[in-house]
Amino acid sequence: MPKPKIAIVSASGCRACETTILDIHYGVNALNRWSDIRFWPYVLGSSMAELNAIDRLDVCFFSGAIATEADRELAQTMREKSDRLVAIGACAAFGGMPGLKNLRKSAETGSSEGDGLPEGLELPAPEKTVRALDGLGGVDRVDAVVPGCPAPVNLVWAAVSALVCGGEADARITYAAARLPEEMVRPILSGLGPPSGAMFAGEKAVCATCSRKKEEKRFKAVKRPYQAYESAGRCLLEQGLICQGIATREGCGGLCTGVGVPCRGCYGKPPAVYDPGAKMVSAISSTFETEKPAEIQKIADDFVDMTGCFYRYTLPSQCMLMKG
Repeated sequence: MPKPKIAIVSASGCRACETTILDIHYGVNALNRWSDIRFWPYVLGSSMAELNAIDRLDVCFFSGAIATEADRELAQTMREKSDRLVAIGACAAFGGMPGLKNLRKSAETGSSEGDGLPEGLELPAPEKTVRALDGLGGVDRVDAVVPGCPAPVNLVWAAVSALVCGGEADARITYAAARLPEEMVRPILSGLGPPSGAMFAGEKAVCATCSRKKEEKRFKAVKRPYQAYESAGRCLLEQGLICQGIATREGCGGLCTGVGVPCRGCYGKPPAVYDPGAKMVSAISSTFETEKPAEIQKIADDFVDMTGCFYRYTLPSQCMLMKG
C-alpha cells in the first residue's frame, strides 16, 4: 500500500510550529516511515518547482498567517493539491500575532516597508489585512486544526498519528488522548480518522483544568506579569493579572498558569464563548471592587493595549468587530 504523500509548509510566522514537528523526536522516524514527505522547504529545501510537479497530496500541514499575496497563493495551491489541509498553530488557525497588524489603518503603513532592501530584492506584496488560513484567508475550508503558539508536541503528534499513520504508529494517539474530547478520540482509535474540521484540543475553558484555587474574584488593580504578586496557588485573575483562561480553549493542561504565568489565549476561544475579548471585559468588570465611576476609570486606564492583549492571537478571526 503506498504511503500517504504529505507536505509541511509555512506562511508568515516564526516557524516554531514546524520546529515542533521536529521536536516529536522518536515520532519523526514514524512520520518518515509512515509517509512520503514530498515537500518541506524548511527542512528539505524543497523548491516551488518541486511543488508544481506534484499532482496530489494526501495531507498538508500548514503553519503561519496569510499576510502576503505569496502566502495566499501558497494556501490556495496547497488546498487544491491536498485531500486534507491542517492548520498548525495559532497563526494558521486564528491569524496569530501577525494579525495584530490589522489594528493599523492602511494609511499608516505608508510605502516604506521595502526601504533599505538590497537592489533587485523585493518583499512579497502585503495583503490588505492579515487572515487565518481558512475563510477569507484564501481557502474554502480547513480539515483539522492544532492550536497553540507554538502548537504543542503532543497534539501535533496526535494529528500526525491520526491523519498520516491512521492511529497505528508505534507511539499511538493515546499519548495525547487525555487532552482530546472522548467523542473525537474514539473514531481515531478505531481507524476512521478525525471528523472534518476537527480541533485537536479540548472543549472547555482553561479554567476548567487549571490547578489554581478559585476564591471570590475581586479585581482591584491591573498588574503586569513582571510585577510582584502573591503566588500561593491562587487564581491569577483574582490577583489582578490578565489571565485569559476563562476565555481560552483548554488542551494545554494549564502549563502556563501552573507555573504562575497568565494564560495569553493561544488556543483561541472555547465553543461556548462568542467573542474572547468581550468575555474578558465581562469577567473583569463584573468583579471590580468599586462601583464608583472615577475609580472604575482609573482601573481601566491601567490596562495597556487592551485590544492587543485580549486578541493577541485571534484578532482576524475571533474579534467580532473586526472579523469580515
